[in-house]
Amino acid sequence: MSGFEGMEDLLQDFLVEAGELLAGVDNKLVDLEQRSGDHSLLNEIFRGFHTIKGGAGFLNATELVTLCHLTENLFDKLRNNQMSLTPEIMDVIMAATAGVRTMFDTLERGMQPGAADPAVIAALKQVLAGKAPAPAPVMPAIATPVVAAVPTGSGPDWNAMFQAVVGKPGAESGSAATPPMPVPPTSHELAGVPADQVVAAAIGRRATDKPGAPAPVGRRDSEKSRDTSIRVDTARLDQVLNLSGEIGLTKNRLNALRSEILNGHTDTDTLHALDQAVSQLDQLVSDMQNAVMKTRMQPVGRLFQKYPRIARDLARSLGKDVELELVGEDTEIDKTMIEDLGDPIIHLIRNAVDHGVESTEERRAAGKSEKSRVRLEARQEGDHIVILINDDGRGMNAEKLRAKALEKGLISGDQANIMDERQSFELIMLPGFSTKDVASDVSGRGVGMDVVKTNIQKLKGNIDILSTPGRGSTFIISLPLTLAILPVLLVQLEQQPFAVPLSMVREIIPIRADAVQEIGGRATMVVRGEVMPIYPLNHLLGWNAKRPPTFGVLMQGIDHSAFILAIDGFMGREDAVVKSLDDFRPKGVSGVTTLSNGKIVLILDMKELFGMSGARRGVPRSAFLPPQDQAA
Repeated sequence: MSGFEGMEDLLQDFLVEAGELLAGVDNKLVDLEQRSGDHSLLNEIFRGFHTIKGGAGFLNATELVTLCHLTENLFDKLRNNQMSLTPEIMDVIMAATAGVRTMFDTLERGMQPGAADPAVIAALKQVLAGKAPAPAPVMPAIATPVVAAVPTGSGPDWNAMFQAVVGKPGAESGSAATPPMPVPPTSHELAGVPADQVVAAAIGRRATDKPGAPAPVGRRDSEKSRDTSIRVDTARLDQVLNLSGEIGLTKNRLNALRSEILNGHTDTDTLHALDQAVSQLDQLVSDMQNAVMKTRMQPVGRLFQKYPRIARDLARSLGKDVELELVGEDTEIDKTMIEDLGDPIIHLIRNAVDHGVESTEERRAAGKSEKSRVRLEARQEGDHIVILINDDGRGMNAEKLRAKALEKGLISGDQANIMDERQSFELIMLPGFSTKDVASDVSGRGVGMDVVKTNIQKLKGNIDILSTPGRGSTFIISLPLTLAILPVLLVQLEQQPFAVPLSMVREIIPIRADAVQEIGGRATMVVRGEVMPIYPLNHLLGWNAKRPPTFGVLMQGIDHSAFILAIDGFMGREDAVVKSLDDFRPKGVSGVTTLSNGKIVLILDMKELFGMSGARRGVPRSAFLPPQDQAA
């Protein structure tokens, strides 16, 4: 018996709310390390732990109550100035919160948690007694994520890359080869270990599942582990309810007007009232679509909140001083994407802390501040969500990357000679960009940049890399808004309509052949003193043009560059309900929508279109001349 019969819903509510509370406590602890005298922050942490303890007591989770109570006492002494916070005391606190997380995992499997790690309990009691805690190794809050694991020895070797880019070894030479992934520990071995370090066997079941045989070792049942529930703000549900009520009233009004018209009342006032009711219904349905779609959208901050603890623990274990800055936490993203983004972002953050930023001594020698910064940012740009992971570390050297790839036989000499900087950085995402040298203790253990790229591509996104030696690197993840109502401009090419995101459109301008100039072999136009390249839509799509384009859509690109999209005409704007193409998606297409006349229209992914081979080269001026002039 699990001890939770009849309490499954209560248990699930506790796990969701207490999990968020604990994540918030972790983030506040990271802030507290920087502002140890902030008593308001200490009070917030104390209240969070007190709430967790109260819920645990209601569920009769005695051992969890014991651990929370000891930790709560420690917070109480800190906030009452009975002791001062030191890095060693913070390590004990972090070990305690990791133990709480482990107990949450046991509860999620429908079982009462056992006693916490005796070493953690002893350290807490020692600190409460006013004694210095014994030094203990700092364990990262979350281990390297397990996603489509690459066999040992075949995945990217970050130690080798570190040598290739920086020219210095990342670990002592002669160390043993990377060991195979260990078998998950048994339940009595889990005490004191962060829950996310345990392989999927320990977290394969939900708390409401009946206890039974353990899940298969080394994999996670995606159907059971994926949380399909969504927490929706009641204000949004109230909006949906109000809109549904107004739609019902409008429907009744339309029925009444229909009866009047059928009875012969076709006077001007009746027809005007019908027109008003139809317009009102159109607006209400549009508002309802937006409101319903927004119930799927969640703030990306719910994904970001676990990362400061990860970065803090890893940096401390490496002896580095790293601050993770979160930006754009209110940016909303579809719930289904949040879970799939977790592992790739964890890997990129860990890689930034482990290999991107330098040690304190290196930074001091380079004239940098001893504290390094890693920035995690989310924002919406047009029809895309953009996530950036940036560090101010050592950066990457494109020439050394090409040399390493050439040495490994991943590219030919001719390929290396024609690669630009951007293509060189993308080499790190090639499978096999590694050697058999030892990997880092926290990177290169089965999850490489090739797997990160694959996971991003599964979300129909892409990843770009920018880097400057000595100044740092930036990884840019761009994801389409696949589930949203997107305002679009309908453009026309050879009588075929296409949709482009209205958020990228600045204005519509005519294209005259005498206004088109050629610079560097490609057509351009001057718009209010600014020279802009012209890209005909037929050129981007690979179509043969029957006649020169006559209109241009002045657009703002994802990378903030302006350009002119040349088209044959335009058909107005619409609010498109975006439908993704899961089974078959042509390149350069982010989804489809159905117009009010029932016609299906492709929504263009401008970023992907420009990323296709040859798109950025543009076309010569002759493409905009009449056919007789082109022949001449």
